[in-house]
Amino acid sequence: MNFLKRHKLATFFIVLYIAFIIVGYFLYSKYNEKAGAPVYGDRLDGIENVKITQEQKDNLVKKLMEVNEVLKVSEPHLSGRTYNIVITYTDKGSQSEAKKLAKIVTDSLTEDQNNYYDVQVFIKKMFNCNIEAIGKADEEGNFVGDVKVKFVNDMPNNKLALGYGLSTTDKKDYNAKTEIDLTTDGEYIIYGYTKDKIGESTCSLKVVRKTSKDVATKDYTINSLTSSSFPLIGYKRKGNSSYVWTKER
Repeated sequence: MNFLKRHKLATFFIVLYIAFIIVGYFLYSKYNEKAGAPVYGDRLDGIENVKITQEQKDNLVKKLMEVNEVLKVSEPHLSGRTYNIVITYTDKGSQSEAKKLAKIVTDSLTEDQNNYYDVQVFIKKMFNCNIEAIGKADEEGNFVGDVKVKFVNDMPNNKLALGYGLSTTDKKDYNAKTEIDLTTDGEYIIYGYTKDKIGESTCSLKVVRKTSKDVATKDYTINSLTSSSFPLIGYKRKGNSSYVWTKER
C-alpha cells in the first residue's frame, strides 16, 4: 500500500495501459469475428460425411490405367472442396476420347460425393515423339549455320519411353540417339522414333540449311508438334453431371 502511495503516477499509467489492452482486444474481437477461422471457413461443413477414401482413389487410378491411351495418373487429391486428378495421355489419343475419361472420375464417386465436391480433371499429352531443330535462320526460315535437331523431351529420363532414336531415314531405328548435328548445307528430313506401352510413334521434321554471310539472321526453332488441342482441363461443379472444358469456354 505504501508502495502505491509513493508511486501514484507510475501506478496510474500501468492501470491505464492494462485497460487500453483489454479494450483494444475487445474491439478487435468484435470487428474481426473471422480472425483465426479456418482458411475455408464453413465451406467444408459436412465434409466428414462424404470423405473420399484411399480405396476410392486407388480404384480410380487403377480404372484409368486400364484405358489403353493412359500412360500415367497422379495421386488424386483434394483442395478444399475440389477433387483434382492429373492424367497423362499418349500422343496417339484424340481429344474426344480423352474427355471420356472424366466420366470414369465422376463414376468413382458416390451420389452424395458428386453433390458435395467440384471435380477438376487435367489431361496432358505425352508427346514422346516430338523433335525440334535449333539454330540461326534467315527471313525465309532457312538455317544459315549449324543446326541441332533433338528430342524436345528428355528421353533418357523418360520412364514411359521403352525405346527412342533419331535418324535421317524412314526406317525405324531405336538407336538411343537424342541429337543430330547438321553441319553441311542441304535439305534434310529428320525422323524421330519412340515407343511406349501403347506402341510405336514416328515424327519428322524438314530442315533446310543454306550457308550465307550476307543476310540478317535470328535465333530460330521449328518443331514437329502438330496438335495444339492439349492440355485439357475439365471442371464439373458439385451437383452437375457434365463438365465444362477449357477449349470450349
